[in-house]
Amino acid sequence: MATPDLAIDNADQSLSDGDRSGVRSVLQDFAPGRLPTTIAVGVMLGLVNALLGVALMSLVFSGDLADGLAVGIAVGLLGSAAAALVIALTSGFAGMYAGIQDNSAAIIALAAASIATAVVGPRAIDTVIVMMMVTSLAIGAVFLLMGRFRLGEIARFVPFPVIGGLLAGTGYLITVGALDLLEFDVSIDAFTSELSLGLLWPGLAFGLIFVVAAYRDWPKPIFLGLLTVGIGGFHIVTRVLDVDQQESLGRGWLLGPFPDGGLEPFRAIGAIADADWGAIGGEIASLATVLLLVPLTLLLYLSALEVGTNSDVDVNDELTSTGYANLAAGVFGAPPGYLYLSDTLIVNRLLGGRRGPPVIAALLILSVALVGSAVLELIPQFVIGGVLLFYGLEFMIEWLWTARRRMTRLDYGLMVGIVLIIATVGFLPGVAVGLAAAITLFVYRYSRIEVVKHSLTARDHQSNIERPLGDAEYLRSVGDQVVILELQGFIFFGTANQILDRMKHLIQDIVGVRYVIFGFRLVSGVDSSAVALFERITLLARDHDITLVFAGLRPTGREQFADLLAEYADVVVEQRDLDHATAWCEDHLLANVDRPETNSRALPDGLAAKLSPYLEPRTLAEGERFMTQGDPTPGIYLLTSGRATVLLERENEEDVRLRTIHEGTVLGEIGLYRNEPCTATVIAETECDVLQMTPEAFEVLC
Repeated sequence: MATPDLAIDNADQSLSDGDRSGVRSVLQDFAPGRLPTTIAVGVMLGLVNALLGVALMSLVFSGDLADGLAVGIAVGLLGSAAAALVIALTSGFAGMYAGIQDNSAAIIALAAASIATAVVGPRAIDTVIVMMMVTSLAIGAVFLLMGRFRLGEIARFVPFPVIGGLLAGTGYLITVGALDLLEFDVSIDAFTSELSLGLLWPGLAFGLIFVVAAYRDWPKPIFLGLLTVGIGGFHIVTRVLDVDQQESLGRGWLLGPFPDGGLEPFRAIGAIADADWGAIGGEIASLATVLLLVPLTLLLYLSALEVGTNSDVDVNDELTSTGYANLAAGVFGAPPGYLYLSDTLIVNRLLGGRRGPPVIAALLILSVALVGSAVLELIPQFVIGGVLLFYGLEFMIEWLWTARRRMTRLDYGLMVGIVLIIATVGFLPGVAVGLAAAITLFVYRYSRIEVVKHSLTARDHQSNIERPLGDAEYLRSVGDQVVILELQGFIFFGTANQILDRMKHLIQDIVGVRYVIFGFRLVSGVDSSAVALFERITLLARDHDITLVFAGLRPTGREQFADLLAEYADVVVEQRDLDHATAWCEDHLLANVDRPETNSRALPDGLAAKLSPYLEPRTLAEGERFMTQGDPTPGIYLLTSGRATVLLERENEEDVRLRTIHEGTVLGEIGLYRNEPCTATVIAETECDVLQMTPEAFEVLC
């Protein structure tokens, strides 16, 4: 429903965050300065949502179940009040309002109609009540588990068109139920009958007026005013026509009549023994649909609440709170409930967020459930049908019309298709087909993403090993013999074939390729079909005398490729990362090349003579550290022989090799000059001879 534009100034009544919890916050909302606005907003919410609860239960208990409408309304309102109270007192978001929901009621109405055909008499009513109880208790357990295991992000994994299709389909079901309640018939006689004049036409007009009001953003009090005009106007017109209440009840214009004993709000516990559990089990598919749809819708609404209030909502805490609310509602036999988004926004915008109004609304609904049968018999049926028609049309307009601007044509077509399947075949087939189509669409789109992020050769990308000038020049001249393919994303049957095609093109387009490096650092996972395809790539590489190097495999990937690495060890090797893989290929390219011994990096004789008093010769064994990241600098090192590795050490992750150094390299000069700790660790790969200038010697020199 539309949210209001008006606001009530409550600047001097704001509460600190520490006061925004539980009973204390509610008591503050009943302080004299707050009481009038708290009661006004609470009564408005209570009246509107009491009528909504009556409408939803009228949807469930219709047709063959019409005799159970009184008890249905009672358990629905009682459960809605219980859920609203639990949410109001335990939610981390002050002013959150909740109750039984239209989407779950629409699916439960289908299941209830099916039960009514299999079970007859009062037992059918008891069976439907127990089915609602089981559904709410199961939903409560699901919410508690989701909150406990921090699964609040799960909605992000369900495609938006699927959620939209399910909600629009729910709108269709509610609209059909509303038209049935209004005794809609396409015949000419039906349109002009006495029942239509007192039920169908007023209901259609009432629902459409509500739709117009919602999409013109009329303030919430106007909706209450429309309800008052609709109910009061009906009784004025019937009084003018000299039609009393009993005659209106007999003509089906008013809700009821209800039993003299009241609404039986506590029938749910006694109904457990009389319910047909076999019939409930037969509706397990419908109940599973509710278990899927309700959490997704709640998570969607919580995201919208964050946007609408420009605040952060702890989704997992709200899941827990809603879980307890559904357990409370389920005890009374009510259908599942959760956040009323528009009403929560109203409380936030009118009063800055208070817990008091939802509590007032819940108590008002509770009083209607306990003693309100005489009041409910004053409500015209066309008002109930009009409210249902409004909610159904609102869902359909929001998702089939407004949301189209946010979707591609393909996504929008998928959503419309889901609605059509729900309308023609059923809700559960719509869910199944929608999810299957969304998965297929995702696979198609994802398979179009380029799985090769970068394609390079060793001419463009060298390892971090510092090599003599002659070696470096040689490696650049033969760099096209090493091809580097950096892969990305999840490699599955839809994308793996890209790699095979790229391998074939490499063989055709680049003459003399000897090594192909596959970088897996950015790969999130590999499926079994992709592993099988890599075996084909390996056989192709063997036929063309190419060695494959797998770099940066994650532990799970290493397990998946274990058999391939073992069986084709002559073709495939593994290296820890792209740098080590590139270095491995460079070493093999240099292995059979005659290279003159060079010492181009040696310290010039004249400079060596001047610095010799300040330099201390040392020999470091293989594996010994020159310096350790984060420690004070030990001075300056001049590597005169051997090889060492410079590492960046990372907590809970593998170290990163920054470079490998040879004779002639100077280390530690910047840290010594700036008097800063070591920024990296240096470890001797082989026995190394060094000349060390200690900090004390450096001070003397300077």
